Amino acid sequence: MLLLTVLCGGLLLLSGLFYYPSTLHGTLTLTTVDPPRQLPARRDFTIEQVLVQDQEMVQAGQTILVATDARARFEHVLALEDRLLEYRGATPAKLVTLTLSPRLLLGPIQEAVNTFQQQQEIYQNVADRRLEGLTSAELANKIGASEREVRQLRMERSALEDRLAEARMEVEREETLQGEGLRNEARLAAARESVTEAEEQLQEQSAALRSASLSIELMTNQIDAYRSGRQGSSRQAALALSQAFEELQVAVASWKREFTVVSPVTGTVVLQPEIRPKTYLREGQLVATILPADAGQTIGRLTLPVRGSGRLSVGQPVIVAFDRWPALEYGSVMGEVKAIGAVPVDGSINLEVRFPNGLTTTTGGQLEGSPLMQGRASVIVDRRRVIQRLLGSN
Repeated sequence: MLLLTVLCGGLLLLSGLFYYPSTLHGTLTLTTVDPPRQLPARRDFTIEQVLVQDQEMVQAGQTILVATDARARFEHVLALEDRLLEYRGATPAKLVTLTLSPRLLLGPIQEAVNTFQQQQEIYQNVADRRLEGLTSAELANKIGASEREVRQLRMERSALEDRLAEARMEVEREETLQGEGLRNEARLAAARESVTEAEEQLQEQSAALRSASLSIELMTNQIDAYRSGRQGSSRQAALALSQAFEELQVAVASWKREFTVVSPVTGTVVLQPEIRPKTYLREGQLVATILPADAGQTIGRLTLPVRGSGRLSVGQPVIVAFDRWPALEYGSVMGEVKAIGAVPVDGSINLEVRFPNGLTTTTGGQLEGSPLMQGRASVIVDRRRVIQRLLGSN
């Protein structure tokens, strides 16, 4: 009995001398001051082109990949964008001189191109008053000639549409043969080139047809103006031209947002393993991660439950065991709380953790960090005597 009393007294004495840490636990993600940017697919699409190599240095605004758009060519959209950049901020008198190749395949952007070119014609006609020098009879004769031109262009377009359909069928035949093991790359390439040529010729023919139809409309309007005594306003034409130019720029930007993935910062691109031409991606699927060139020091983003977070303070020690490097084998990494989020988010509080000694472990090793590497973190919020825990006191 005496021995038991002595042992209990000794244990109580020791429990009053020793401390144990009180901790809060959460998940920590390794990052940098300027964090890596993850680029997900904005929608479902098939990859047409991958324009960079894995681990390549890219510039802010550089295109990473292009999605398939059967109606438009990426190179043609870029050519249009370059031309528009040359005229950014231009006056209507300058905008009217902007010429675009009629062979550009622009898909959904084409409607904005058509509107802009129509406004160019209207502005030019109003500014130069080209049609006002013609009588109604002369205008009627020109309308008749343009109508004959339109009929001829429509017949030519019909022939080009037939030629394009045949070229596409030839591509399908060659792709089928290739799938059956009868590969002939030269013949397939030639068939695809024929499709491209037919598409560009059809686009050029369509542009000529639109131009001729617009001429008829303008001349008809001029005859109506003679009858009503009202002429078009050059100010209104100038405003309409400037607005059409802005809408064309918006159409190009919208196409690029939908059909390309662009790097938001300068840095190193890390492509996902499956990123290659003809791969189908789902909306939200990760395409690439950009590691900023000037990322700053390595830090941790730690998420903790709100419960008990009132005891947090800047400077408290943080012990991190990274999933990739088991703590029993490699040791843990010591850090400290650098900043505490003022407002809880979804029932959690966010902390920033710094690592004064880098990723040096408690065993003296040096861990090799990787972007967004995760681990289990424990924040030591205070130290309590063992006897306090035994007695359940605060």
